[in-house]
Amino acid sequence: MVKNFTTFLSIIIASSLLTSCMNEEPKQIKQEKKESNLKTDKVEAFVGFAFLNEKKDSLVSLAVEDEKIKPEAATHAIIENKITPIDFSVTKPESESSNGRQTSHNFSNNGGTFFSLKEQIKEGDFALIVNQKFIDQNQILPFKKINKETNEQIKLKIAKQYNRKISQSSTLAELNNKAQINITLFEVKNDSALAVLTYLHNDQLITLDFPAKYDEMSTWRVDDGGVFDFENLQLLSIFQSDKSIKIATVFWGAEGYNLNFYESVDGVFKNIAEAYGYSAPL
Repeated sequence: MVKNFTTFLSIIIASSLLTSCMNEEPKQIKQEKKESNLKTDKVEAFVGFAFLNEKKDSLVSLAVEDEKIKPEAATHAIIENKITPIDFSVTKPESESSNGRQTSHNFSNNGGTFFSLKEQIKEGDFALIVNQKFIDQNQILPFKKINKETNEQIKLKIAKQYNRKISQSSTLAELNNKAQINITLFEVKNDSALAVLTYLHNDQLITLDFPAKYDEMSTWRVDDGGVFDFENLQLLSIFQSDKSIKIATVFWGAEGYNLNFYESVDGVFKNIAEAYGYSAPL
């Protein structure tokens, strides 16, 4: 009798657990909606990120969301806005002796896909990894890095666009086609902070917003002291295709860096691909 009751009770409990699992709501994970990343195959254009070693003769890929670089598809690297051919070396996991940093000092200990450079590179810490299709579809726009105050006419145009008072604005680059790239910091409104990168060519204005909630310790980046340091946002490459302007940037913080690839859509730069590297001082 006791055995039969125990068996009956076990069936009731199992049935209850099964019903509970079937009725449980799936967990929703909040994630920033991005434009579809460029495909990593030979047929369509793709872009990935990498950082160089100290000798600047090799590079290793950084993870772009969940996509993996297909070594056979990657044919070139774009470093400091210049194209150079690459050869696949090896794909390997992170070494046990790694300090966890994605930096040139810890280069050989990193995990990822490694490539060698066919040409000597003298400057540059980061690279875009691309295929021939990307090169065919995107023209590199030469530019000169500068650091000067944005002229008053452009500042007025930007201030009018955002209906907000400017705190500081600098020109980061001038292109051969006379276009300018500026970074502008607006005054804080209550706890609303905003910095904007702009591409301006004649009457064409393309914007990239960096909104944040003001915090005297960490606003845009961890431990930034509530300051948007213009020197921490650097241009890597600029491209033009039939339909859009594209830019690659690195945004430094106290603990690491973000590599981003943006494409213009209806006057706004959209984030197409992004990678993060941890580089906190030891």
